[in-house]
Formats: sequence, structure tokens, C-alpha cells
Amino acid sequence: MREEVKIRLLQNILREVTNKYDYFILHQEEILKETFEKAIRDPLTGLYNRSFLMERLQSLISKAKRKETELKLVFLDLNNFKQVNDIYGHEEGDKVLKGVANIIKNSFREYDLVARYGGDEFVVVLEENNDDINISQIVERINKNIKKLFEKYKISVSFGYASSNETLDIEELIALADGRMYQNKNKMKEKM
Repeated sequence: MREEVKIRLLQNILREVTNKYDYFILHQEEILKETFEKAIRDPLTGLYNRSFLMERLQSLISKAKRKETELKLVFLDLNNFKQVNDIYGHEEGDKVLKGVANIIKNSFREYDLVARYGGDEFVVVLEENNDDINISQIVERINKNIKKLFEKYKISVSFGYASSNETLDIEELIALADGRMYQNKNKMKEKM
């Protein structure tokens, strides 16, 4: 009798372990995909994060060099965003960042790489077939949409861009685009 109880107990344990193993195997792909998405996405905006941008940018620059095509990197920064957090709070600031991220993402092609670089800074990487893209017009449209959606905050976006024809070094490419963005931002301040 005692042996039968032991056998049933072992069978139950084996059944439970087998069920858990089967569940894991069935959902392994989903779990891996979810884990990967969490690793490459900004948790607030859903855009790609800075780490993924830097990793992907390296391969995109290599591809542009190999194919002798041009890659453009656009650096975008929100103007007056600090006031949103200071006056309305960080929760409201998060809503604004999510909305701005959506506007930026929807303003570029589906296959362009759009990432949150940090804080209120965003980077867009345009690869191949970008000769007919007028970045100034796109940013102008982004500003119109931001001003329309977030009128009470009086925010806008400044931008600068650089091309892989200028440099194939990631840090230099970002620095060029960032520097041009600050030049643009200062010009906007002078006009006010």
C-alpha cells in the first residue's frame, strides 16, 4: 500500500513538472519576443531606446558604406519641455512625451528608425532613398502637430541632421546633428 502511494505521488509530481515544461516550451517564443522588445524599447514612448539605436546605427552605417548609399541622422529636441514638468508635473510631462513620440514616428516612413535618445531628445535614422525627403518640411509639420495637440504648453521641436557622406563615425555623426540642432535652437530663440 505504501508503495502505491509513493508511485502516485511521484506520478503527480512528474505530471506537474511535465505540464510546466510543456507550458514553457509552448510560450518560449512569446517570452523571448517579449523580453527582446523590453530590451530594445523605451518603456515610456514605445520607441526604440538609445542602446538599440547605437547598435543598429553601426550596422546601418556599414550597410550604407558597403552599398555606397547615404544615411541621414536627424536629431530632435523639444523646446520649453522643462516648463511642462515644472508647472504641470511629471505625469503630464510623460503624456506629452508619448504624444510627441507618436507625432515624430508617424511623420517618417514606417521603416525609418525612430528612437528616444534620452529625456526630451529623439533621433531618426533615414537610410536609402532619402534624396527626395525634405527634413525641414517634415519637422515643420511635426511642429504644427505638436503646437496643435499641446497648444497650452507652448512647446516646439528643434532639429539638426548629418549625413553618412560627412562621416562614418557614429559619435561624430551624432555630434554633427546635435550641434546643428543647437544652432537651429539658438536661431529660434533669436527670432523670439
